[in-house]
Amino acid sequence: MAALIRLIKENYPYDKFFESVGETLRLSKQARASYRAYDKAFDCMDQASWERLSKKAVAHFRDHRKGQLKQGFFNQLNEAFAYQFLLRQGYTHVSVLPEDGKTTPDLSYRHGNETRYCEVKSIGISEAQINRREAEEGFDGSIYYELSVGFLRKLDADLTMAYKQITSKGSDGIAFIVVMSFDDFTLSHYERYRVQIEQQLSQTEVPEVYVKVGLLGARIIHKRARNIGISSKTQ
Repeated sequence: MAALIRLIKENYPYDKFFESVGETLRLSKQARASYRAYDKAFDCMDQASWERLSKKAVAHFRDHRKGQLKQGFFNQLNEAFAYQFLLRQGYTHVSVLPEDGKTTPDLSYRHGNETRYCEVKSIGISEAQINRREAEEGFDGSIYYELSVGFLRKLDADLTMAYKQITSKGSDGIAFIVVMSFDDFTLSHYERYRVQIEQQLSQTEVPEVYVKVGLLGARIIHKRARNIGISSKTQ
């Protein structure tokens, strides 16, 4: 992560986002753990893939979303988690692909003698949650008991687009979803969320989907290809 931060500072010398990163890492245990998770994924990557990922991350550094500063930048970095996952699954020739239009998948890999593709999508907190934070008013916590219709629609739209990008190459592959954070970041109702996501995955036409919940821990939901079913893991 340190090398990437240096690259960002070289390209955006007047941007102050990483100006106090040292102090942030000193004070925040969670920030240190998140940066280590990224570093561990980066360490898996071959040099060419790292350079392509860095280029994409730098290009999207100023992609902002209201209430989610540098969202585009961190969304690009999540491709490193997909790379790490593909290696752990035993696939070979894993490679980050250069950005070449909206229909290009993010990674390629070899499954037997066949080249397949992986598209990474990231989901953050909702607009409603951002507005609640800004309002600084009390609200009924029951809104967190279940995932909202908006979240499930977002998940479905991302899966549809991911599969379109994967199949644009004339092959098959994996849709890799990173849920950066639910509106209920405490994950108090995660078991219910997990059931809802599994139900959603069972209804999608995308053959294989891997959902990584958060940057830390091992909460995953994996819909495997060939009707093997959906498995999940929580740690």
